[in-house]
Amino acid sequence: MIDLQAHSTVSDGQLEPGDVATAAADAGVSVMSLTDHDAVAGVSDAIAAALQAGIECVPAVEMSCVHTYSDDLHVLGYWVDVEAIAPACSRAQQERVSRAREIIERLNGYGVEVTFEAAVAEAGAADSIGRPHIARAAGAGPDLGPFFEEYLVPGAKAFVPRRWPSAEEAVELIHAAGGVAVVAHPYWDVSEPSQVRDLVESLKRDVGLDGIETFYPPHTKAQTAHCLELCQELDLVPTGSSDFHGPTHKTFSRFGAYDTYGLGEPRVPQRP
Repeated sequence: MIDLQAHSTVSDGQLEPGDVATAAADAGVSVMSLTDHDAVAGVSDAIAAALQAGIECVPAVEMSCVHTYSDDLHVLGYWVDVEAIAPACSRAQQERVSRAREIIERLNGYGVEVTFEAAVAEAGAADSIGRPHIARAAGAGPDLGPFFEEYLVPGAKAFVPRRWPSAEEAVELIHAAGGVAVVAHPYWDVSEPSQVRDLVESLKRDVGLDGIETFYPPHTKAQTAHCLELCQELDLVPTGSSDFHGPTHKTFSRFGAYDTYGLGEPRVPQRP
């Protein structure tokens, strides 16, 4: 079983990096990746735990970026040199901190009582801070959806867009670190098929995109088929993941949760 996206406590996951790899092995995964958001601090521990468990862990990262069609697009980088991608991750984390401070200032302006320090406490570290941590620190409760809809999604009261890197820059950063760039869960971030096509075609044409995360739990059969069609047409690698965030996560709690719909199988991108 191939499952090439998972998150640990280094970003927004529930388990330590090594425990993520162990959980993957226990679930029957044979090839996995730890893809923390803009962070690679847990990769070595995940690789060591995977090796001990008898499975493969591909070194990876999930870069957050911006594009015309999405204020929060994600690009996965596989086979990256961890030291080479680390400076880009550091810059992205600083951008994350600045953005969080802006969001909190806007929330305060709307009468929502939340501090940067409380959000950092939720995140565990300032460089891991994200909108879910801010929402929880603001008292949003177990279901963050309503709070996000009112304040934290694009167009909402306190939303602050990410400014760096662009999707094209993210692909280039991954390539510069010796990695393979795969656009993550395109239909999670972009809703229209025409926009998904344009996104993938432009990234392939302009910066040499290598693949599409085709098999993904929320992807419908039609969306999966469209991603596969684009992979075949543009010579891209179709990957798959459950986007595991932890055993009690509301949406992504189980390895192997994606459906292939009998249309094909995910592949592991070749090491460059």
